[in-house]
Amino acid sequence: MSHPLLGARPLDHTAGFPSAIAPLTAQWEQLAGRAIVAAVERNPELRDRVGDLGLRHLMRDGQVVLEKLAESVASGSITPLKSFTEHGTPTWRRRRISMDDVTDLYEGLRIAVATVLSGEAAAFADRALLEGIAVLKWHRRLGGDTRKRNRILAAIYKGA
Repeated sequence: MSHPLLGARPLDHTAGFPSAIAPLTAQWEQLAGRAIVAAVERNPELRDRVGDLGLRHLMRDGQVVLEKLAESVASGSITPLKSFTEHGTPTWRRRRISMDDVTDLYEGLRIAVATVLSGEAAAFADRALLEGIAVLKWHRRLGGDTRKRNRILAAIYKGA
């Protein structure tokens, strides 16, 4: 999709499920907190790796992801969330957060959002978050990600 100033129409925020986003926008902080708890339960090393301050940053990022998810659900287009995920990866890399940790956050958001939304809106939100996870997995394979590497493969590549 090109930029609206270049001829593309802006997203219609009434085309999707605009009535379903009210509980999503009213509970951003609680949902982001649930998502962080689910991410830490999914990956207990996350708390040790990023610390309390990093978890607070991830919670704030979760609130922004929920805002973009609400925009996606209201417009019926995955583009806002996918675009945010695409443009948010350099920030996460600069903060030395691996794409696996952000993927855990998105998985936690899938669990938290399922408690608030229902029906077609929940299915669409889940599909949008899965699309965001696919973007994160694509960026994971690029150089510079801070995930844990296999020591044996690293030694082979190094020539040791």
